[in-house]
Amino acid sequence: MADTNSPEKQPSTEAKEVPLEFVGKTSATGGESKSGAKGSGKVEMSHTMRFALSVLVAVIADSIELPLGAIPPAWILVDALTAGAFLFIWGVRWEIALVLIPELIPGLNVFPTWFLLAMYLGQQAQPNTPKKPTN
Repeated sequence: MADTNSPEKQPSTEAKEVPLEFVGKTSATGGESKSGAKGSGKVEMSHTMRFALSVLVAVIADSIELPLGAIPPAWILVDALTAGAFLFIWGVRWEIALVLIPELIPGLNVFPTWFLLAMYLGQQAQPNTPKKPTN
């Protein structure tokens, strides 16, 4: 029988110093934290999920704006909320500012510009995805 009082078997109570850049990261996942988000605390969405959310937001915004055409403060608020939703979904994109121009002009806001923006952003190539060569 082995002696249970030997110093080799007792757990260490000393605190180890860990550099701050390694706190919350595991080496097996290549720098991802345990929650699945990459370091910044943001939830990573796939391109398909971003596209589906942006189409949903665009359809809701364009359908709400049509009856509110006579009340300018209401459709301006809808456009601001929709732009905020697109910024949250896609990040800062110059296309969002480009769509705001016709949306804020009275009379031009009847066109489904938010839906067209969602379709345009959905057609864009995914970042960090290599394109297949055409033969």
